[in-house]
Amino acid sequence: MQHTTIKELQWLHDSDVLNIEYDFTNEQAWSIRLTLRCPTDLGYVPWEGKVLVLLVADVIRSNYSVCGAIGPETFDRINPGISHMLQEDASQLGQSGEYAFTITFISGSILEVICQELLVEIRA
Repeated sequence: MQHTTIKELQWLHDSDVLNIEYDFTNEQAWSIRLTLRCPTDLGYVPWEGKVLVLLVADVIRSNYSVCGAIGPETFDRINPGISHMLQEDASQLGQSGEYAFTITFISGSILEVICQELLVEIRA
């Protein structure tokens, strides 16, 4: 896996969500793994038509609001920043992270995260 940034991840759009997995096996650093299939017209050649694994590592705070839908889910976009509520919760507990961002999905679901690391793996 390679380190990435929110700026690079902003290339992601209209990607099929294959899996979202929460990993609590490391008691010191929980993570969230999203597996996405990028469209062939993504606009970012290294990821076009590829399966991309995004690892959100060392999660400090997260809020996932799920809108139930029948059928496939699609990654719409990632934006820097989180809701005032999540920021306030983290601040009250004295928590901060390297990254704070919001992922929106076509279904209307929203994943907000504060974390220490962002990594990607490109699969064929």
